[in-house]
Amino acid sequence: MLTGIGRYIVKGLRNPALLIVSLRRYVLLGGALKDDECKHLVSAWSSGKLPRVRMRDLFPGIDTCTAVSIRKPEARPIGWSLDLQELIHIISVAKYTSAKRILEIGTFDGFTTLNLAANLEEEGEVFTLDLPLEEDARPETVSNACDPSIVGSKFRGEREEKQIRQLWADSTNSDWSTFGAPFDIIFIDGCHAYPYVKSDSVNALKHVRPGGIVFWHDYGQIPDVSRAVDELARDYSIVAITGTRLACFKSPT
Repeated sequence: MLTGIGRYIVKGLRNPALLIVSLRRYVLLGGALKDDECKHLVSAWSSGKLPRVRMRDLFPGIDTCTAVSIRKPEARPIGWSLDLQELIHIISVAKYTSAKRILEIGTFDGFTTLNLAANLEEEGEVFTLDLPLEEDARPETVSNACDPSIVGSKFRGEREEKQIRQLWADSTNSDWSTFGAPFDIIFIDGCHAYPYVKSDSVNALKHVRPGGIVFWHDYGQIPDVSRAVDELARDYSIVAITGTRLACFKSPT
């Protein structure tokens, strides 16, 4: 019996136009190459060895989380910020676990920061770290460093700003205990070069509370991120989240 793909091929041999449609569907040509959202989602499968797990399997009962708040959903730069699905996953975990202290490595424009803060209780805080403002203190090795004037621009003047603590430092040569540890959730999305990802990951595992969660962004898409996380996965139970560029570790309680 022919499979679904087989049936399309047979029909395509009879109708060349349909064959082209079939190729575009299964080989991801044509329109997929012109769609930025589609391209970077597909590229998220280009590296990494972690098993891919559904959120409701990793966090049993999370499907009972009935409401999250999304702020400025269309203000995110595609490919740089979290996808909306990735964002919903992280803030759903924050809601479901009643997180009160969150550390974000890599503020960028503050889109993720704003949305994390929007889903915390009043006593909750988001600590977000970006490179020092002083030019001579900003390492030249950080290829994805952004203009300091952009940092946090999405949450400036917003009601959630009172729950956000902006930190300025190089994460690889700073004492993370001064950032406000321990944290319920740590989100690593800073420099994607291997030495930074490895250093940030080791520090995160030290400063997440028992039962807390560490997320990595751009796993599977950026080879250096995948390499660093895969190495840690030899000793820690880290998984990738299906349909996303997220890797996740749940610290034992």
